Amino acid sequence: MNNYTLEINHTYSENQVESIGLIPKKAEKISSRIFIKNDKVYFFEDLKNNKLRLFSIINERSFFL
Repeated sequence: MNNYTLEINHTYSENQVESIGLIPKKAEKISSRIFIKNDKVYFFEDLKNNKLRLFSIINERSFFL
């Protein structure tokens, strides 16, 4: 799964997300789960069935400004 491409609006387990090298990042005042890899920030909705739904990917610099 290391070469796996994530797609917007698809669901993934937390293990799948972490297995491709995304690192969880804590953020205040944001209800989404956030993971980072290289210069990208991935935003996931935390679903009730232990799945994460990817809904946005942006440049890390844009997120932290």
